[in-house]
Amino acid sequence: MISFGFGSVTLMPLDSDETTIKKTREWRNNPKIYQWCRQRTVISNQEHLRWFDSQSKDPSIQMFAIYGKQDFVGVCGLTSIDKSNQNAEFSLYINPGLHSCGFGTDALKTLLKHGFNDLNLNMIWGETFDGNPAAKVFDKIGMKLDGTRRQFYFKKGKFLDAHLYSMLRSECPF
Repeated sequence: MISFGFGSVTLMPLDSDETTIKKTREWRNNPKIYQWCRQRTVISNQEHLRWFDSQSKDPSIQMFAIYGKQDFVGVCGLTSIDKSNQNAEFSLYINPGLHSCGFGTDALKTLLKHGFNDLNLNMIWGETFDGNPAAKVFDKIGMKLDGTRRQFYFKKGKFLDAHLYSMLRSECPF
C-alpha cells in the first residue's frame, strides 16, 4: 500500500470498502460541500458507485483518502492528469464537521508534493466558485489566482463566477 503524508495528514489510495463509499457519498451530498462543487443535485447511490468504479480504472485520475491520525477525514486527488503537458486538476473535500482544522491545508500540500515530485507535473490547478472559503487555503499555501471565468456556472437560479488557481513546480515552497 502506498501512503505519504505532510503535517497532520496521510494520504492513501481511496478504498472502495462499504464504509468509505458511504462516508464519501454523505460528505459529497452535504450542502457545505456540494454548494462549492460542479454537481447540481444530490448524488444517488448508483451514481456514486459508478464514479468509484470508473475513477479506479482511469489512469488520468488518482484519488486518495485523507487520514488525520487514524481517522478518515476527507478525499483529495488529481484528475485530468495530462502527462504530455505535465499538468492536472486537483480535487479536495473534508468531512464537513472538520472544516477549519487544518486537514485541507495539509492534504493539499501533500497532494501538490506528490504531483510535482512523484508524477513530474509542472502545474496543478483547481477551480472554485466565488465565495468559497477554501480559496483562503489556496492563497495561504501560495497558489496563484490565474483568472476568473465570469458567470461560468448556473446553480440555484443564478450565474456563478469560477476562479482558477494554480501552482507551478518552481513555485512550490514545500
